[in-house]
Amino acid sequence: HPFDSSSRIDNKDGSHLAETANAMSATDEKMDDQIKSVTADGMEDLIESAEKASDIKKLLDIISTCSHYRHQESPEDWDVPSEASLDSFYRVVKGSRSDGSDSGLELPMNTRSKLLRSLQEWREEEAIVEVALGCIAAVGSQAEENFDETVDGIDVKLIVNIMQTYEDESTIQEQACLAIKGLAEASEGLKARLLEVEGMGEELKAAKDRITNERNKKYVGQAAAALGLDL
Repeated sequence: HPFDSSSRIDNKDGSHLAETANAMSATDEKMDDQIKSVTADGMEDLIESAEKASDIKKLLDIISTCSHYRHQESPEDWDVPSEASLDSFYRVVKGSRSDGSDSGLELPMNTRSKLLRSLQEWREEEAIVEVALGCIAAVGSQAEENFDETVDGIDVKLIVNIMQTYEDESTIQEQACLAIKGLAEASEGLKARLLEVEGMGEELKAAKDRITNERNKKYVGQAAAALGLDL
């Protein structure tokens, strides 16, 4: 697992999340036919080969496929490849920036939408939630192909909902703060929408208390700074 660390689902915004899932389903249309034809059990080899080739587009297609089948077949069949493909994506992106700089890695179109859809579809699975947030944080503010065409479909409220759902999970709070930072720095429009989320400041303040690793409490300040908030 790339990170060093009884989920309850808050359904108060369930209708909005359902609408977001429907909007994100449009990203399935261009999935690789080879990937769509593979069973859940057969995904391991595809994931391994894609990671070895640093093929983030193929990894995103696998992530999207797992999301697509989440409610169409037995869910337990797809949770393992979903987490594995997200783990691989995380390692590839972090590896490309191992020196801490912006590697110039170009993110394929719908990168953030596919990662957020995975977060949405698997929000009841704590391990997948953690790594999906980590992936969103890992891409940070890196440029995404044709981002202006897909940015309107990104549901920033979902991350706050996840923070409230997993309020006792310190690592999820950390990764959520870093994801908020990355989204705010990626787009002025996303930054504005994040600031419009009711209780954003209060949620970040709460996250500081929820994060148990003293060194990582700084992630709250980084998120707040990206949003221009003074906590």
